[in-house]
Amino acid sequence: MKFIYENWKFDSELPLKIFSHNNIQFYAHCHPEVEIIYVESGSLLLGVNEEKREVHAGDFVICSSNDIHSFEYGGKESRATVLVFKPELLGSSRTWPGDFQFTSPYFTPADKDRKRLYGLLQAIYQECEGGGAAAPASALMVRGLTMQLCADLQRCMPVAPKAKEPYEQRARLQKMLSYIEENCRTEMTLESIAGHFNMDPFHFSRTFKSTLGLSFKTYLNMVRVSLAEIKLENTDDSIMEIALECGFSSIRTFNRVYKSIKGRTPSHYRKQGAAPQD
Repeated sequence: MKFIYENWKFDSELPLKIFSHNNIQFYAHCHPEVEIIYVESGSLLLGVNEEKREVHAGDFVICSSNDIHSFEYGGKESRATVLVFKPELLGSSRTWPGDFQFTSPYFTPADKDRKRLYGLLQAIYQECEGGGAAAPASALMVRGLTMQLCADLQRCMPVAPKAKEPYEQRARLQKMLSYIEENCRTEMTLESIAGHFNMDPFHFSRTFKSTLGLSFKTYLNMVRVSLAEIKLENTDDSIMEIALECGFSSIRTFNRVYKSIKGRTPSHYRKQGAAPQD
């Protein structure tokens, strides 16, 4: 699994990243950056805001600024290219789209449109791989290609006037996800987080699950396990140290939760490492 931080760090000359990945998984999250996903092969489950769909080879998914989105491995092999960039790359606006919204983030283009759109995505990837911002005029070329890609998507996809205010429930959920992300290493209960947002625990639980399709506890465990997996792969800390640092009360609980989510134990992951992705 490739861990994607909400707080993206970019080159100062080029606020953009692009990568391809097999069987991508990531829990629900949001960020101000725009995220464009193209499914190269296979299929995966991809949720955006209140909707979740199985997307297939040839499909695009556009996550606009601050959309809540998640990737799930549904048991089928897949490969996807992901482009993430700051909306400022397209102009002065801090969000994109600015004065309109796509009627749906999911898009299956006609063959001729797919070839053109994927060609632009490949050109961005190749330009970044060929030297990035260090190459002569590369940053300018990538900006131009990204602007063309977004303009083509706007022409191809159905759009509507943007609502004056974001959905109240979504805005509140974004704050909840950010709070969990920032405090997942500490002791956190349904009662404590509900109290932080001045909500009844039952109402908080029902709102959270109806929107994300996951219980608060399951989501919290997924965040903690994702953090732990990075440490298992990139540090020499003991499994006990990692368990406690990532918010688990004991190594026994960590082992049980980790296996229920990942299908193997932390020690097995550390011995074998992450499965090859490329």
